Amino acid sequence: MVTQMVYTVPAKVPRIAVYISEEVKQDLEKLASFERRSLSQMAAILIEEGIDRAKQQGKITPTEESDPNIKDE
Repeated sequence: MVTQMVYTVPAKVPRIAVYISEEVKQDLEKLASFERRSLSQMAAILIEEGIDRAKQQGKITPTEESDPNIKDE
């Protein structure tokens, strides 16, 4: 009898799943290749840039962890 061991490596950062069109995926792959990044890294960067822009526009409020201007008291 052969027993297969499956190990789960805990993620260092939270993970999410997104569903995108094939066209968006292809464009993301092109951009990631140009930037010499993985698809996952490129998606994370674009998400972070979008969140930063939303904060600057006042659409969302900064969280304590991500805002260097908020000081501990």
